Amino acid sequence: MRLGDALGDSLRGPLATAVLAVSCLLLCAACADESSDPEPTDRAPAADLFSAWPGDESLQIAGAPSVVVGLDESLPLDGSIGAVFFGDGIAIANRISREVLILDAAGGLLSRHGRRGEGPGEYINLSGIARHADGLITWDSNRFRVTLLDASGEYIGETSLRRRGRVRTEIVGAFGNSVLLETWQTGFRGDGFVGPMEIRQPVIYEIARLSDGEVVFEYTLPGEEQWATREASSAGGVTHGGMGVIFGRTAVSAVTDRYAYLATTDSITFTRSDEAGTTVEVSFEQPREHAEAAWVRFVRDTTQAHLESIQPGQIVIGGRNFMMHIREFRLRLLKDLPARSTLPSLSDMKGGADGLLWIREYPDPLQDQVAWVGFNEAWERMKRIVMPPRLHVLDITEDRVLVRAKGALDETLIEVYPIER
Repeated sequence: MRLGDALGDSLRGPLATAVLAVSCLLLCAACADESSDPEPTDRAPAADLFSAWPGDESLQIAGAPSVVVGLDESLPLDGSIGAVFFGDGIAIANRISREVLILDAAGGLLSRHGRRGEGPGEYINLSGIARHADGLITWDSNRFRVTLLDASGEYIGETSLRRRGRVRTEIVGAFGNSVLLETWQTGFRGDGFVGPMEIRQPVIYEIARLSDGEVVFEYTLPGEEQWATREASSAGGVTHGGMGVIFGRTAVSAVTDRYAYLATTDSITFTRSDEAGTTVEVSFEQPREHAEAAWVRFVRDTTQAHLESIQPGQIVIGGRNFMMHIREFRLRLLKDLPARSTLPSLSDMKGGADGLLWIREYPDPLQDQVAWVGFNEAWERMKRIVMPPRLHVLDITEDRVLVRAKGALDETLIEVYPIER
């Protein structure tokens, strides 16, 4: 079934339904032998599925957060890597302290769980958190271990999952008796000093059972499109890395209460899987906006200003300051950084605490508001929320949006914004 067919009638009716864009304008690019830019057709242009529709429930977030966690010196967020709405409050995974923090609706601390270690309820590298049934799951990427916590945050049990090679693996979310894992490889394959060149490493998604760690589903999508190089340093080492292509594409994923969703920002086509690994592919058309030359210049200039603002760090390798070496490396890559001729169809998606699949449109670089559209399991557009593009959304519920932010001193903050009509 094509989502375009499913949405066609509803977009013309009283119960209009539909979907999405990116906070980071440097994402990735398509395979060198594939072009995803639109070809001329004789068909009528597709409707913009991120625009308001007649009778919709268009919402916006408040101008300021109602809750800010991380400003109080008694509760610093030392490297928070994730947070979700949990009951009436919030659950936060705090990386450095290896703790799960349970807070009430006002941001007050209710309890702490976890510490450094390898025993039950302990973590070597706490690097993920998600809701699961009435509780939580956490991810230790060092031990490839999922830990289950109850509604109070107390330890219930754990499951060890299959390790892969020299790659990074994180959890996307949990549903039923399963967890969705995302695995990608840094750098790019090959020997010798090469580049710069366009690369797009694959991203592997797996659905594993929480009961025994068995993988029941595996799927691969093209990952972030980068302009990358591998070169020798003056000290005899190797600099290996890249930068996201301007208006490039990448894989995205989300988990709701019952399904895992996989897609790329290149086109609005979703693969939906249940916990048994049974999949359905749904797609629809979305008009592709051509990138203006002024936008490309703006992104290049903004990126260059950011790189030039990097200050020396404390690490010195081979007689050279590491941060300055990286700054120079990336400034060289920026000179020939490619830019796609069109904007991606979407930029992100999240499974909200309200049970909806939320999809974010891709804003142009000068856009001051970005729309998130929430879908139910029947692919009907249910809600639309607009907010500033700068916000890094972690979770959405009926009346609140959870955001990760940076404070004036670059400290990590978790903020809650009320939703207004």
